[in-house]
This record gives sequence, structure tokens and C-alpha cells, in this order.
Amino acid sequence: MRRNQEPHQREVRLLILEMEQPDFITQEVERMESALREVENWGNASSPRARPLIQRVSSVLRGIKPDFQKYFEPRLVSIGPLHHGKSRFKRSEQAKHKLAALFVQENGITARSLFDKIKVEINELRECYNPDDIKEFDDDRLAWMFFIDGSATLFTIHNIVKRTFENLKTKVDRLVFAQVDVFLLENQLPYRVLQILIESSKEPQQWKNSITKFIAESLMTNVESGRQSQHGGIREDGEDDYAHLLERLREEHLTGSIEENSKTAFGRMFLSWGDNQKHRKTYRSFKELKESGIKVQPSESNNLKNISFHCNLLGRLKMPRLLVDDSIAFKFMNLVALETCLDYENDFAITSYLCFLDSLINTAEDVKELRVKGLIHNYLGSDQEVADLFNKMSRDLVPDQGIYIKVTESIHKYCNNPLTPTVAQLIYTHFSSPWTVFGFFGAIFYLSLSIIQAYFSSQGGSRH
Repeated sequence: MRRNQEPHQREVRLLILEMEQPDFITQEVERMESALREVENWGNASSPRARPLIQRVSSVLRGIKPDFQKYFEPRLVSIGPLHHGKSRFKRSEQAKHKLAALFVQENGITARSLFDKIKVEINELRECYNPDDIKEFDDDRLAWMFFIDGSATLFTIHNIVKRTFENLKTKVDRLVFAQVDVFLLENQLPYRVLQILIESSKEPQQWKNSITKFIAESLMTNVESGRQSQHGGIREDGEDDYAHLLERLREEHLTGSIEENSKTAFGRMFLSWGDNQKHRKTYRSFKELKESGIKVQPSESNNLKNISFHCNLLGRLKMPRLLVDDSIAFKFMNLVALETCLDYENDFAITSYLCFLDSLINTAEDVKELRVKGLIHNYLGSDQEVADLFNKMSRDLVPDQGIYIKVTESIHKYCNNPLTPTVAQLIYTHFSSPWTVFGFFGAIFYLSLSIIQAYFSSQGGSRH
């Protein structure tokens, strides 16, 4: 009797297991529904902005940029856990402790109190990283690292903007490297760490102001143009809701007004004549734009999205000014690395700007044209070096084509008009200076008087 019951019991158990475990199709449908919910939330303005993790540069970007590895690695100082403990940073580790001690001393607080305040939020701060990247650090070690690195960073930034370099007890060349290292993707601290330290200081506002000024001075659009960078320092909702300093640098590069494209009646006519798909040609450089009658000039704000095209008889391409120095590749490549993070919802604005600029820079002549017009301030080297750098930085990057689509379409239409080179040559030749303009209209006036005089002379002769 027992033997007869055993097969039946096994069948019952198998049936129960089948009922408990969802079948393959059910699981896949649930996965698809979950994916659909993620898609619906993507880009939803009412949903909270997703903060990207502080992470390593993606293997994809490193793979397509093998010659750019140095731009992702700290040169002088490690900040945060991703490069902590490496032997080459031993000297800078000692310097960070000294700077942190000076921060504590200046604010009349104790190291223990700052450590304790960070330790209280250590679980939330851990969530800013991939767990595998910080698993070797227990809570005490991680909180102490945040305290040392955050305090040293704030004290350094504060004295840089105050120009009290002697307080930093370091050589100028090392200070320059440190200013670059603070904007590397793999060298970031959670912004909340800086906020905790600032809130515990004697004068929180002065430390906030120091960060705001430091970011403004670090902008790649911060050229000596007599105009201040349009930086607000906080988001529109009034909160310093940044993941880290690198993200704040990105936000400030995209702050400021954006001009709309414009065209006069002549401009609309010119663009309509160039809207010919059969004989469509592409532009390849600023030199070609100039030959087609398009001039370049600085835009009114430093927002990297503020690129606009204005059309009359001649075209005008307006772009932000750009400061090209030894740090530009580090900043651009790490901003691109940030935008390529899979967990970072963004519009790839920096990547798109870099690709747009590269589409117009082909040779040293193009860089020279931008330099002469005041759009590029070259402190890097020769014009050819700048051209080569932009060509290499943008190679294999994928932009958001929609950001500058109206500008590129207008330029294409203008360049497609067969009359634009002739009109441009006429204006450049005969109207290149006020004297040629006066001479032209003077000749017209003299010719008109001659015609009138000849007419009346002939009329007088016919009467006789």
C-alpha cells in the first residue's frame, strides 16, 4: 500500500513545484513589462533626476580611445576610493592629510566630529558607488577617506580662488595638476560629502562661493573677453543636487541663454534656393564656410548649446568662445566619459558639441580662422596641434544629431545655393571696408549724375 502511494506523492510534489515556479513565458512577459515601465520613466520631467554612480570609465570608451588613457588617470592625487592606496600617490596622500588638518583648524572644529557626521550617512554615501568598487573598505575606512579627501579638496579650492597659494604649501606645477585631477570621472567624491563638511564649517556661504567661483574659472569657455561667465551656482529648483564636481562642471557649461536662428527676407530666399536635394553638397571646414559667405562670431552666452545661424545676404554662425590649453583634453574626455555612463540620463550635449566643432575643424587654417575671429584662444601650441587634438578627441564618438539639427540644415541650404559664393566674392571684394562702400555708392551717384546730364543735354539739343 505504501509503495502504491509513493508515485502519487511524487506527482503531487511535482505539480506543486510547477504551480509555484512561473513558466518561461510568464517570466519574459514580466521582464518586458518592467522594461516598458523604465522606458516610460526615461526623460520624464516629473520623475526624480537619476544620479549616476561614481564609476570607472566605460570599457567601450577606453577601447575606442586607446591613445587617451592618460586623460582618465590621476596625475598627482587620488580622490575617493577608485585609485586609493596606489603607491604613486603616497606623497600626495601625506599632503592631503596636511590640507585636511588646515581645513579643520581654520573652521575651529575637530576631525572626529566631521568623521562622525560623515559616518552617520555612510550607507547613503556607499550607494554612490558600484558595491564591487568599495567592498574592500569598511564603514570606518570609507568615512575617514571621505573626510580627508573632502576636506583637502575644499581647502585647496578655497585657497586657489583666493589666490593664497602659499597656504597650500606646494609647488605651482603640482597645483596645476591637482586642478585637473579634481575633474576626472574616476576621481570624484559624492557631492554630499562636500555639503556635510561645508555645513559644519564656520562660514558655509564662503565655502559654497569658493566652489562656485572655482567651477566658473575652470570652464573651457572662461576666456578673457571682458564678460563674466553666466554661472548660477545652483539649479533652478534651488538645490545643489549634483552627483559630484564633474557633473557640476558639465551643468555650468550648459548654463546661459540660447539664441534662436534668424533670417531676413533675403535670407529666406537664399535658403529656399539652396533646398535642393538632387545637388546637395556638404561643408567640411570653416574655410569652406567662409568661401560660401558665412562668417563666424562669438555668441552672447557661454552655453555650449548656444550655436546659432543667422542669414541675410551673408550667413553668420555664432558660437561660444573656447579656451584651449593643456587641460582641455582632460576636461572634454572626462565629460564625455560621464555622458556615456549607462546610468546617467542626459542629452549628450558635450559629446555633440565636440563632434560639431570637429566637423568644421579640418586643418590648421580652420583653427586660425577661429582664432582670428576670437572664438578660440589658443594656449596649447600651434594651430595644427589644436586641429589634430579635436580630430582625435571626437573620433568614433556618437553625438545627438537633434541638438544642432536646425543649424546644420540652415548651413547646408546656404552652402547649396549656387549664388552664395558669387555674392560672397562680390561683397568681400567691393564691400570689404567702409571706403570701398563709399567708393561704390559714389561711383553710382557720379554715374547717375552723368546719365541725367547727358539726358538733359540731349533734350536741349533736340529743341534746337
